[in-house]
Amino acid sequence: MRSLITNMVDKCVGCNRCIRVCPIHEVNISSEIDGKTIVESDNSKCITCGACLYACHHGSRHYEDDTERFFDDLKRGVSISVFAAPAVKTNFDEWGRLIAWLRSMGVKLIYDASLGADICTWAHIRYIQKNGPKPIISQPCPAIVNYILMHHNELLKNLSPVHSPMLCTAVFMRKYENINTKIAALSPCIAKAHEFEATRLVDYNITFKNLYEYIERNHIRFPREKSDFDSHNAGLGTLYALPGGLKECVEHYVGRSLRVDKSEGLHVYKALDEYTKKPESKLPVLFDVLNCPEGCNMGTGCRNDGSIDIFDINNTMDKFRQSAIQESDGKYLDELFEKFDQTLRLEDFIRRYTPTPVSSIPITQEKISQAFVSLGKLDDISKKYDCGACGYDTCRDMAEMIAKGINTPANCMEKAHQDIMRDHEEAKANLSHFERILVDTSSIKETTGNIVTHINEITDVITSYNNMVADIEKIAMSVNIIALNASIEAARAGQHGKAFGVVADEIRKLAQSSDASAKQTKDASARAIIAIDGINAMAAKISENVNDSYNHIVAISENTKKILG
Repeated sequence: MRSLITNMVDKCVGCNRCIRVCPIHEVNISSEIDGKTIVESDNSKCITCGACLYACHHGSRHYEDDTERFFDDLKRGVSISVFAAPAVKTNFDEWGRLIAWLRSMGVKLIYDASLGADICTWAHIRYIQKNGPKPIISQPCPAIVNYILMHHNELLKNLSPVHSPMLCTAVFMRKYENINTKIAALSPCIAKAHEFEATRLVDYNITFKNLYEYIERNHIRFPREKSDFDSHNAGLGTLYALPGGLKECVEHYVGRSLRVDKSEGLHVYKALDEYTKKPESKLPVLFDVLNCPEGCNMGTGCRNDGSIDIFDINNTMDKFRQSAIQESDGKYLDELFEKFDQTLRLEDFIRRYTPTPVSSIPITQEKISQAFVSLGKLDDISKKYDCGACGYDTCRDMAEMIAKGINTPANCMEKAHQDIMRDHEEAKANLSHFERILVDTSSIKETTGNIVTHINEITDVITSYNNMVADIEKIAMSVNIIALNASIEAARAGQHGKAFGVVADEIRKLAQSSDASAKQTKDASARAIIAIDGINAMAAKISENVNDSYNHIVAISENTKKILG
């Protein structure tokens, strides 16, 4: 079975809308990539109900059909005939001109599948009359058939063997009209491609949406003149496009002698789940089920762009209803069934199904318990929070999906909320630490300033001391000159000046010693000044760093206060 719905992961925002609407939990796989949550589809389990296409608002989900292949083959001269689903009459205002354009493109014959719907009604009534009123589930909708074939094989015994209206049309075209061309369907349904693939009765599934986009993209203008179908006039079969259409058609012929229930939309799958649990005595003879909430008129392959609404649809459908009932004073419908009885074989419109069961991922209670732990759900109240933000109805469902490896704890909104609250409390605690750091940093700033002040005072003292040393050097030089002059005079005095010469010599030595000490002191002061300059530079850098740190901490503290409110 080919994959029809595709993912564009780059457009996924992880909103979980697709998970919320999907009837099969294991189809959507949520994961986290580079901090971003994305949801991908496992098409091997997908029934192609198309619910995710409606739900996705970001263009992440798309589908494929045979529109391009159909037109390419037409252009190559391939012989193709077409039938159109009844919903063509509500999806295309100018459906008569659409038919005329298709003929101009080379389509051989064009049939109305409403006739196939009439055959489908006839076949259901005749099958029930032949086999007794045992509970059966209608199968015009291929998504429902996929659901049973893949996920609920126990319902196969109840699945109606009568072909869908489209396949009844295809059988009629091939076996009773002897049409040997390829056959294409103008369809409101994506999943019809699976039905056609399984039965090999139809070669192309052309959805209304993609057909409309093809027409728009290629700027196609329809012919002025309208054209009609090649097939016989249909009866009430057009009503199959409505929810409960099969029910209305059957009840027109048999009244309320048979119980016919109906269900459509996403809750139809829950109804089918309940169907399996009911005793046969409580089940209807015919369960008329459709995947799409408004029936085929707004099916998965329709435009659904707001160009038509339910009131327009019902108005159009009622016109066909009244026309069929009033034709030939109401005798036409009875004559139609009489004609079917005379010309058709019930067996030709019976389908044999081939189940394609899909295995569910096995899990244990231990894994589910571990999943609850990973979600931080440790008590009964938290395990039944059931907010639904993850896309599942219950926290138990979410835990099971985590246990199966197709979802992650990061996708739990309540866990994210609890994590935020925990981070909030941690931020409050950190704020008190920041405030303490601010006090300490302010103290360091003050101490650093005091150190710089004291160093500057020491520098001033050394400068004064250097001035004193300079004065000592001048005095030593003067004393040295005086001692030199005294020595000269003592030499002139001869014997009488010897004692004075000794004194003068000692004074000169004292002066020289004082000068040497002054120079050593000056050198030491110079080195001290260099060291103090280095200390000043380091103190300035420390002060700058402390100021920067202080400002950063203030900013962090203010931002944290804003976050905490």
